[in-house]
Amino acid sequence: MTSEQRDSLNHFFVTTFNKIGMMEESALKRSGCSDLTLKELHTIEAVAELEEEGRNTMSQIAARLSISVGALTTAIQTLVKKGYLERRRPQNDRRIVQVFLTENGRAADCRHRGFHEEMVRSIGDSLSGDRLDSLIASLKLLSEFFENKSEEIRS
Repeated sequence: MTSEQRDSLNHFFVTTFNKIGMMEESALKRSGCSDLTLKELHTIEAVAELEEEGRNTMSQIAARLSISVGALTTAIQTLVKKGYLERRRPQNDRRIVQVFLTENGRAADCRHRGFHEEMVRSIGDSLSGDRLDSLIASLKLLSEFFENKSEEIRS
């Protein structure tokens, strides 16, 4: 890789991730969820996805977010106090703690999904079929690269 290519990639990652974060924060404020941080919103998103799959235990949520159960406990406590999540223990196994979205949590997740859907739609609408296919193929490779790197870090 040339230094120009390295600089170009670095610039792309830094500016793109920062811009997406700023857009998410702006959408979050406009959506009426101004009491949430992006990190909290992503926790709600993980709970929503895992709740749909019936895998909404503390350990499964922590694994999805790549954080410790202890760190998740703190985040969940905050979101319970804010009224976005609730914790329950199943009757058949009181050792397990499951996390569920409240009505407010569902509304926040729905708005956040809408942001992502609009972003993806806008990108799709701005590219021709071939260019979109090329972008998707490149992003799949990038995703695999980061997945492999994150597995190396966890090992």
